[in-house]
Amino acid sequence: MSVAIEIKNLGKVIAGKEIIKDLNLSISPGSIVSIFGPNGTGKTTLLNLISGTDPQYSGSIKKECAQRINVSYIFQNYRDSLLHWRNGRENIALPLEIGDSKDQIEIKEVIDEIALILDLKIDLSKYPYQYSGGQQQILSFARAIVTKPNLLLIDEPFSALDYENNLFLRECLIGYYEKYKPTIIIITHSIEEAVHLSHDIVVFSKLPTHVHEVIKNASPHPRGLDYLASPYFNDLKDKLLASFRDVTHI
Repeated sequence: MSVAIEIKNLGKVIAGKEIIKDLNLSISPGSIVSIFGPNGTGKTTLLNLISGTDPQYSGSIKKECAQRINVSYIFQNYRDSLLHWRNGRENIALPLEIGDSKDQIEIKEVIDEIALILDLKIDLSKYPYQYSGGQQQILSFARAIVTKPNLLLIDEPFSALDYENNLFLRECLIGYYEKYKPTIIIITHSIEEAVHLSHDIVVFSKLPTHVHEVIKNASPHPRGLDYLASPYFNDLKDKLLASFRDVTHI
């Protein structure tokens, strides 16, 4: 089986403190993987190392066909990543304007396509300060996928959303995944989100962090909202909770 990302004996020290130690993980291409575990155990640090925004570590991180990987990263502080002087459409367009040869007509076509896939119901002529927190997060998500990345890194993508918009954005992510089949790595603190979205759920240990367990979810995508009431979904939630309790001794 091919591997999109192979992490071996990963180590990371921050300010003299060992955050990650001997972490090993294989991520299959075209899979959705959730990273789940206690607070402060290096989940965001791992995304930074995979993305290359932090190049300092020991061990190895290998990406399949790295020269052809198109990476997008939705940061946890999504509000700060939006440009306040550009409206919604202009914010989404930004990645297409940087280092790309697309003209404005092509850019408009791509944005219209993404808006259709996501069923965006927000006014893209408004500026970031005019949107709610949830709308800002949806806008950040749209901007991240406008380049159609084959590796999508998401740090707590639904944290600012009410439950209705949380479910909406999950369905958007599943719809986008079904169309383009990227590799997606998600940090989440929600057991429900992890089980709903993921093929693999990686449970982190406490510091220094390593992989405590990888829980497999064999349910096929797309997983609609009916899946949330299925016995298999609830069994996996119980299994993930048990693994988390093993780590935290709650």
